[in-house]
Amino acid sequence: MVTKMVLKVDLQCCRCYKKIKKVLCKFPQIRDQGYDEKKNTIEITVVCCDPKKIKQRIICKAGNTLKSIEIKEPPPPPPPPPPPPPPPPPPPPPPPPPPPPLPCYDCYHDNPSGPCNQGYDGQQPQCYQYHGYCGWPVYNSYGDGTYCTNENPGACSIM
Repeated sequence: MVTKMVLKVDLQCCRCYKKIKKVLCKFPQIRDQGYDEKKNTIEITVVCCDPKKIKQRIICKAGNTLKSIEIKEPPPPPPPPPPPPPPPPPPPPPPPPPPPPLPCYDCYHDNPSGPCNQGYDGQQPQCYQYHGYCGWPVYNSYGDGTYCTNENPGACSIM
């Protein structure tokens, strides 16, 4: 653990300067020493697990030469970066294409003369145009081949 300490000493006094320098050199845990003669302070870097113990030993060795010692708290670690936002969900797959329309009864049973096999001037044949829906025509319940259309509303009656 690395700790910074600030010692206040009268560095203008030549005897105090020599004594504190000699005391600080006795501790192998003290790595860096920075002297500021204008402010009468010494900033040291202490590498050990208990900086308070080193502080007490410096006070004991330095005696009256030392005015005060202040342990600087280490700066808090930077906050962890925020997690990256989750990737956007993949777009939904496109809907399947609609099924092809189914032929009418005549065409379904291979009748070549059915309405699906005859031209209707670019329009869909009647078997594909009932009630606005495509696919199988709506047959009556008797199965006689008629289907419900606007022209044949009787086939759509409910019994």
